[in-house]
Amino acid sequence: MAEDVSEQELGLLLNAGWRHFGRFFFRPACLGCRCCVAIRIDASRLAPTSSQRRVLSRGRAVRVDVVSPSPTEEAWEVYRAHSRGQFDREANRKDFVHTFYEKAVPTLQSEYRFDGKLIGLGFLDIADEGISSVYFSFDPQWARYSPGVLSVFREAELVREAGKSWYYMGYWVSGCAAMSYKARYRPHQVLDWESGVWHDAEREESNEKVLQNDIG
Repeated sequence: MAEDVSEQELGLLLNAGWRHFGRFFFRPACLGCRCCVAIRIDASRLAPTSSQRRVLSRGRAVRVDVVSPSPTEEAWEVYRAHSRGQFDREANRKDFVHTFYEKAVPTLQSEYRFDGKLIGLGFLDIADEGISSVYFSFDPQWARYSPGVLSVFREAELVREAGKSWYYMGYWVSGCAAMSYKARYRPHQVLDWESGVWHDAEREESNEKVLQNDIG
């Protein structure tokens, strides 16, 4: 558990694969398993696919405001609707506040609005060389605008505007349907837990294909 973590200290933690909810920091440490891999996007090189470009075009009417975190009623309602629609569970307001509003690091809140109505909500950690997406939720009634896809590109833009390099997306598990979307944003890097070095995922995939062809 930690508090008053600086941007520089947070940068070191993110670079080593750490995450947090509230004041509790964590990273995977399962014996004999390294399936959960930290993943980050090079914000300056992020390029949309054709389908992602269509989402961005459709979402041009969605406005994004970056504000100081505040557990407003409308923020709670979006989070609650997301929990119901995406996970079929009832959220607890106290847990919501403890998880996202107990300040441990420099944070911002991104708000996605259509005609003034809040439809999406992001929680962002601010580090010296990047921004980390802690969590993003949206009202399922507005799913046609693909708020999750919009959030990645809009928040990567925030990284660039701030003169930073990396947009951290948490953990990715190869073959996990719930996390597969993270690898669709390119170019991205993944962290090698053993060496502590970040690698370009595309280069590794290319090397793996070459190796498989040689073996074949």
